[in-house]
Amino acid sequence: MPIWKVSEFIINIVDVSILLYFSYNILGQKKASHKQIILAVILQSAINTIINLYYGIGSFIGFLLMYLSTGIVYHIVLGWNLIKTYIVAIVGLLMIFIGEIAAMALLVLFNKTSPYIYFHYSTVRIIAALFAKVLSYALFYANKNRFKFLDRISETQLYQIGFIIGFNVLVSFTAFWFYKNVSIISHHKIYYISLFSIASIIFSISVVEIINRISIQIEKEAQWKVREKEFLAQKFYISGIEDMIKQLRAQRHDFNHYIGCIYGLLCMEKIDEAKTYINKLAGELSNFNSIINIDNAIISSILNVKLGKAHNEGIKTSLNISLQRKISCDPLDLSIILGNLLDNAIEACCRIPKEERKLSIEMFTKQGNLIMKIINSRDKTQNTPKTNMIENYTSKEDKINHGLGLHNIKKIVEKLNGFMKIQVTHSAFEVDVAIPLDDSMSAPMLYKNFIEG
Repeated sequence: MPIWKVSEFIINIVDVSILLYFSYNILGQKKASHKQIILAVILQSAINTIINLYYGIGSFIGFLLMYLSTGIVYHIVLGWNLIKTYIVAIVGLLMIFIGEIAAMALLVLFNKTSPYIYFHYSTVRIIAALFAKVLSYALFYANKNRFKFLDRISETQLYQIGFIIGFNVLVSFTAFWFYKNVSIISHHKIYYISLFSIASIIFSISVVEIINRISIQIEKEAQWKVREKEFLAQKFYISGIEDMIKQLRAQRHDFNHYIGCIYGLLCMEKIDEAKTYINKLAGELSNFNSIINIDNAIISSILNVKLGKAHNEGIKTSLNISLQRKISCDPLDLSIILGNLLDNAIEACCRIPKEERKLSIEMFTKQGNLIMKIINSRDKTQNTPKTNMIENYTSKEDKINHGLGLHNIKKIVEKLNGFMKIQVTHSAFEVDVAIPLDDSMSAPMLYKNFIEG
């Protein structure tokens, strides 16, 4: 008996290794060390062997226990997502079923022996099991690149695949139960076994093909999302260019007005008034010069448009930009964050008297992070909630439609592994954002220290 236990353990090692090979091709984004892989294989093989010895080979309860333990072991030892591991594992087990049914049918057909002996410890059992593993590995190898997008599966598609595979597992175990209980073989039974095996294999292959088509659909959806993002980026750039053209036209009109005023003052020999007027213009143009010196087209274009709008609304602006490295953030995400923050700030300023309208913009890089500080004056008569400001804060009457802006900005910031904080005083509203420019920077508390420091 001990020799059969050892042989069963070896068969389970091969079984687990093949399934791990298939799963790793799909879920191996998080690389595992050789020690982790060996530990996972040995541990799961030992569990499978104990289950087979206790419940017997081909037991449905045993299969469920093996399936559940596989997900847990891969999750704990390899660090894979538990739900995704179960999805990929059941697809892999389905192909193992195909290999085992095909191997059993071929051996019954050519060896003229009852499939009953393949479920009991014997030399034939070992030969049949190894032959089944070879077929299963061939299936895995042929399909290893067909299910790459299973890790992106949606919840709805998860239910669809779960139902289809669950039904197929019942069909496969019906076949195993039939094989396990056929102890006497005859010519007619060989014929029936062959037909039943072919039907089970065809059904299982059909299920695999359905899953493959779902995987292809997931890939297409991912590609369309990329295209949609590119379209939104192009739409944003076109809109930005149109705003810049309008701004340039307004600046040209203002420039002609400035020259006319200076010329008039000089003609009237009002030199001191002309100097004062020129100094005032120089102060207003300092922000524009700061924008020109920014080595980032997205930030430069957004600031140019938004500051032009602020100027037209009579908002006093203060700009401090010090970007000492290339900004590697996604342009569309960056434009949404900065553009919406400035729109909110300008809109808030427009609701208070002109003499109180102030907007401060500060952007700099610090220890691998892009820091943004936007401060605007606010209506002193408005009450401010003490909690859940990001989710609920808005000074507008229509809180349902206008209370989501900061929440959506925060979602984008968090998607970039960043940090966002709001501070409200009696007269000012401040939003601080920190976005990492390096993958290694990922601790939210670190961003908080950057902002508060």
